[in-house]
Formats: sequence, C-alpha cells, structure tokens
Amino acid sequence: MTAAGKYISAFFFAFALSAGTAQRAAAQDVDYKAYSLFVYNFMKYIEWPEIQGDFVLGVIGDSPVVKELEALAKTKKAKGHTIIIKHITVPDEAGNCQLVYVCSSKSSLLKQVNDKVKGRSVLVVAEREGLAKKGAALSFITLDDDVLKFEINKTVLDQNKLKIPSVLSNLGLPVL
Repeated sequence: MTAAGKYISAFFFAFALSAGTAQRAAAQDVDYKAYSLFVYNFMKYIEWPEIQGDFVLGVIGDSPVVKELEALAKTKKAKGHTIIIKHITVPDEAGNCQLVYVCSSKSSLLKQVNDKVKGRSVLVVAEREGLAKKGAALSFITLDDDVLKFEINKTVLDQNKLKIPSVLSNLGLPVL
C-alpha cells in the first residue's frame, strides 16, 4: 500500500471511529425533561402534612433540569399551589422549601442539606445516582437499558413526615 493509501485508510478509520463515538454519546444524552416530569409527579403524589402558601421547589446547583423545572412551574400547580423555583446558594435556605432538588454539581452538599431539613416536611431529591443511600429521600438512577428510574429511601421519607403512595413506590427501587 502506498503512503497516500495508508493516510486515506487511516482517515476513514478515524472517521468511522469518531462517528461511532458520536452515536454512543448521543444515546447517552440525558433527557432532563424526563427528570422534570418525575419531579412534578413527586410533587403531585407525595403527601405532605400541610402546605401553606406557594409550593417552593429549591434547586441547589446548576443543571439543565432547572430550565425544564422553570418551564413546568409556569404551567402547572402542585396540590393546588403555585410552584415557585428558588435557587438555593447555601444549605441554610433548604428548610424553607417543600422540595429540594440537589443537582449533581452540588451533591457534596447533601449531608448539609439534610441537616437543615431534618424533621421538617421537605422532600430531598438528588440528581446523582446512589444518593438515596446517602440520605436523599429520592435519587435518580439510569438502568442498563437506559430507563430512568428513582431510588426510594423510605426511612428518610418517614423521618420527614412524607408519605409515598403505592403508585409511586411501585415505580421506584427501594434502598436499604
């Protein structure tokens, strides 16, 4: 094979390799609209003891899901209450929310958030997999077949006086 033939073969090999990588990356893109719909169903079905005023959904960290949640808040209500998206910068602000969404970028703050909401009727939902085992009430998980599910920490739900109906608990995966 000539030198030019080798370069052409190498070019096509690199092109084919990069095309395969792009397809895998596209398949792994996260559907944040699905995350926001799950969060809306959490607001809709989980039972809080009492909600007075607006339903405050605090978001700690940055994630593309925030834009989806803001769009959802413009058109939906939670248990008859207006949904307010509050950007939380420090864990101290979490106690004034009904739901706190912990973005992956701030998952290291989960323990501090839990300390601030302990004993209060605040649902802590973590974007990153495995955080229900570390104290979030719910955390998202993507199964091998790219199906989005959520893990449920029933102990945390009970401690925060929140009830999860069977319609939701049957869709999630319990953690021990």
